[in-house]
Order: sequence, then C-alpha cells, then structure tokens
Amino acid sequence: MHTRLPRLAHAAVAAAAALMTTAAFTAPALAQTTVDTIAGDGGLTQQTCGTQPQQIRVDSSSVQGMSACFGLTAPTGWVAVNITGSYGVVNNLTVPVAVAFKLPDGAVYFQQTIQPGQVKSVDVDRRGSTIVELQVTPVATSTGTSTATLTPTADKSNVITLRSAGKLAPGRVLRISWAGVVLSALDRNSGFNDRLDASFTVVPALDGTQCVSLESAAYPGVFLTMSTTGAVQTATNPAPKSATWCASEATTTPTGVHLANASNQTRLLAAATGGKVTTSTTRSLETVWFSDQALALPGK
Repeated sequence: MHTRLPRLAHAAVAAAAALMTTAAFTAPALAQTTVDTIAGDGGLTQQTCGTQPQQIRVDSSSVQGMSACFGLTAPTGWVAVNITGSYGVVNNLTVPVAVAFKLPDGAVYFQQTIQPGQVKSVDVDRRGSTIVELQVTPVATSTGTSTATLTPTADKSNVITLRSAGKLAPGRVLRISWAGVVLSALDRNSGFNDRLDASFTVVPALDGTQCVSLESAAYPGVFLTMSTTGAVQTATNPAPKSATWCASEATTTPTGVHLANASNQTRLLAAATGGKVTTSTTRSLETVWFSDQALALPGK
C-alpha cells in the first residue's frame, strides 16, 4: 500500500510590507561569520555585504552582523545553504531570485520569487525560518552521465536524483507524488517542492548488507520500496529487504546502474509506459538509471 504523505505547503508565505526590526531577535553569542554553503554551481556566491551594489541580502539572527549577502559571478546561478534564524530577504540584483525556506522545526518548505528591488519577509509565524536555497534561473541540469554516486555518508549528505536512461521516458526523474512513485520531466529550474520530491538521501542498507536504501529528502523516514508483487512504492518502517537496493554496473551505459531489490534480486527498478515506475526481471535500457546530484537539497 502506498504511504499517504503529509501535504507540503506549496504556496509562498505572504510578503510583509516591511521587514521586522532586528530588535525582535537576539543574536547568538557565537554568530556565524560565513553561512553554511552545501552545494552550488559557482554562479551565486557569498560576498561581504556592501562590497558590491548588486547583492541579495539575507537578514538572519544566526549570522554575524545580522546579514549575509550573495552576488552573481555569472548571468545565473544557484547555491544550497542552511541559514537558520532568517526573517527577511532584500533583492538588489537586476533579476528575480527564487528563495526556498522551511519551518525552523519541521520539514514544511516554501518558495517565493523576489523581484529586483523588493524586500520580502521569510519569517514564519514570527519564529524565523531556515533558508535552504537561493537561485537565479535558468540554470543547467544534468543530462549526460551520472554526477553522483550511490555511496552512503555518515552525515547523510549524499542526496541524489535518479534519472532514467531508457527510451520510454528519457531524462525523466523518479519522484514521489500523490499518484505514487512516478517519472516526471523535472529539472533544476522546476519548483523547489517538486524537485525535493525527486531527491533521495543515500543511507546504509536497512537490511545491514553492503547495498543501500533510499530515503526521501522531502519526507524523512519514508523509503523507496518494492512490494511482494514487484510494485514500486514508498513506506515508513518498511521490511528491511524491501527497502534495500543493490546496484550493479550497466555495462552498455557508462556510469549507469541497475538497481535490484534485496527482497528478490531478480527484479530491477524500471521505467514503464505512461510515466510509471515498476520492476522488471529483464535487464534492458529501461532498467538503467543515472544518479545525479539531487535536484534540491533539504538543508540540515
């Protein structure tokens, strides 16, 4: 049975007419001098505030000076960050910037686009928020060989997106939706919540073997699984083997892999017609997957 998942808040938070004053927040004794940059394409980088006229300014109680600034080093760019205590964003660029942020104590994500010259609040219920991504589009998306590995890390920092190498849905990515596990035509310019639904953390295999399990980045504790009938679905507290996937090299497709389910290793994760995801006992191009750096990162 497909696990019913909590609904994400896809609507943007209503913009405040002016930012809240910093008096409402108490700066921590040891504020960050630089923000925690997790990933990016180098087109949008942190800069010292005020050193350039065109910058994005994030006002936060967690950084030294109560603000962190970013500027473009290319026409477009993106950066994944983890800026806690955020309450406002000022866009002094000449182009719009998309800001993704989440509740400070939960996994509900929001995204809003801030136009040039605009000031927007990202303060959720006067508790602040954690900004997880800044993006100026359009940005590039992986379309060739794999850009990530299926190797777990101790800090759960390896978050990936699975992209079909088959002919039925070339370039489409595996994601969680209300219809179950499907293939969608998403890229890095798609909405943040959609991209996060297509992102999975690579964790040690739940069955204790040298294989891996894939935990949803959008819904922590929810894993990609296979049922006893071979259907692909998601589940919380799954049977360990049903949530364990064993990768093997796809010899005909450089950097592509086949993913066999540990509960029945004759069955491979496969793309199917109509944007569906299934398993197959036949090795083919439809059972080959590229693993890419995740289309969205959930922050910490």
